[in-house]
Amino acid sequence: MNDSLSYIARLEKQLQDLEPVIDIMMDNSSIYYYDINADNSGVFFIGANVYHWGDKDEKNQILAKTLYRKFYENFELLLENAHPNTLKKIEESDKEILNLIEQNDAPSSTDLGKSIFRNETKNFRDYLQLLTSEVKKNVIVPDTNSIIQFPNPISYRSIASSEKFNFVILPTVLSELDKLKTTHRNDDFRKKVKSVISRLKGYRNQGNVLVGVKVDKTITVKMIATEPNFNKTLGWIDSKNNDDRIIANVLELQLNHPSDNVILVTSDINLQNKAQLANLTVFDTDELEGKK
Repeated sequence: MNDSLSYIARLEKQLQDLEPVIDIMMDNSSIYYYDINADNSGVFFIGANVYHWGDKDEKNQILAKTLYRKFYENFELLLENAHPNTLKKIEESDKEILNLIEQNDAPSSTDLGKSIFRNETKNFRDYLQLLTSEVKKNVIVPDTNSIIQFPNPISYRSIASSEKFNFVILPTVLSELDKLKTTHRNDDFRKKVKSVISRLKGYRNQGNVLVGVKVDKTITVKMIATEPNFNKTLGWIDSKNNDDRIIANVLELQLNHPSDNVILVTSDINLQNKAQLANLTVFDTDELEGKK
């Protein structure tokens, strides 16, 4: 399972998919003119809007809000290093879009509402383009079961669709391997885990695995020593859950290099679902089995 889109391209597509929902919501809504200050009551309301929502499309409003929240939650993680002026512009666009979707202050027409959405989301697209790099690395990240099943990095070459790629071992995976070598009740499985650990230790003997060591000339094996920063990740991630820790680590890899093709390899359907929610690319280990 690999949709082949980059993290940036996936965010761009989410904006693109949101446009027709906004258009339908606008088409099914109405706006009318009423100036509260024109009734000669003697009371003047400063800043009162003369345009108001009439009919509202609640069904597509809910859908638009759901889609937009998913987009922005992932997009927002890319803003840590944004210039203050860019950040201010994006935050203002976010407010304008939410105002439009929630149908609070009305524009002068529904067509203008469609234009507002496109104009404001252009700030998001421009920023995504700013993060796009011509240099795009392929990064393969196996979960624990995958590396036990396929310990040789060469086995993952077909996933990367390239001879050259980085093969990254996460701290949670190393921790789980260390636990399995002593606690798993099957002796043959414990031996298999120990052989995987021996292979990984062998990479350490070849050089600095934190920087990367070469395997089969074109594969760079790296190990990550530090846990992800859980203060700068998605709100639903639970630092006490190992699957979530893996997601946070992979997401951090992706966010540090948004143009890279970072692929999490796992056959765990729950982990696959979480990766999809985090906007990450996933490859099913079971499909790798068929490529042996």
